Amino acid sequence: MKKKKIEIKTIQEARPYVLWRRVSTKEQGASGLGLEAQYTIARIFMGREPVEVFTDVHTGTKLRQCVGLWKAIDLCKENDYVLVIAKTDRCRNAQEALEILDAVGERNLIFCDLPSCDRFILTIMFAMHERTAQIGRINTKIALAERKKQIEEDGGFFSKNGNWTTHLGRKKGCDTSKASRISAQNVAAQAREWRESSALYTMVTIQLLKGTPRRKILAEAKELYEKNPEKYGTREGKMLSEGLLSRWAKEIQREI
Repeated sequence: MKKKKIEIKTIQEARPYVLWRRVSTKEQGASGLGLEAQYTIARIFMGREPVEVFTDVHTGTKLRQCVGLWKAIDLCKENDYVLVIAKTDRCRNAQEALEILDAVGERNLIFCDLPSCDRFILTIMFAMHERTAQIGRINTKIALAERKKQIEEDGGFFSKNGNWTTHLGRKKGCDTSKASRISAQNVAAQAREWRESSALYTMVTIQLLKGTPRRKILAEAKELYEKNPEKYGTREGKMLSEGLLSRWAKEIQREI
């Protein structure tokens, strides 16, 4: 069955348009990544370049502080241009979106991720966004409550990584850099312990010290694994790969 080719149809709007972009941090503005994405969306959706682009770096709650936005609106009203915003998430809520719509006028505002833009559509779409976010917060609270219950009743729970956890979040006063170092040291210690008892690692070490070509070591490891995978498997229970053999060879070379 052939996959259907996805085509982005340009909007049927002949008037020139002005693009307004917004990012939340100076770092995003300096990188240009989020801004370039918004520009690309608008250009593809409209099928042509904007006559002018206005940009705001804004994290506050007052839309009036977005100087670029109001300059874009004034330019649109003066020249009968259309104001284009790449995504509805550039507005925090329906109130902001409706404020822009009222300022620029009906049929003069386009969100590229909406099929049409009027008061009814904007209100419905933002209501759906807000309800989805609310449900997400509720589910998070339920999950946290369940974890707390497991800690109280069972002393802990298994995390997604399979680790036994006895508390939620970081412990107070926890030095994250120190915790990371300790974690890395524990992982390294576990790896050394496994290698000391591994028949596969011992075989590889002996063959490398003898100067045996790696292709022959891989062939022998494969043969041994097929006969006894539990004894001659890697730490993850898999057959020895060329990449892992190369890492082991470097480590063994450093040790001798």
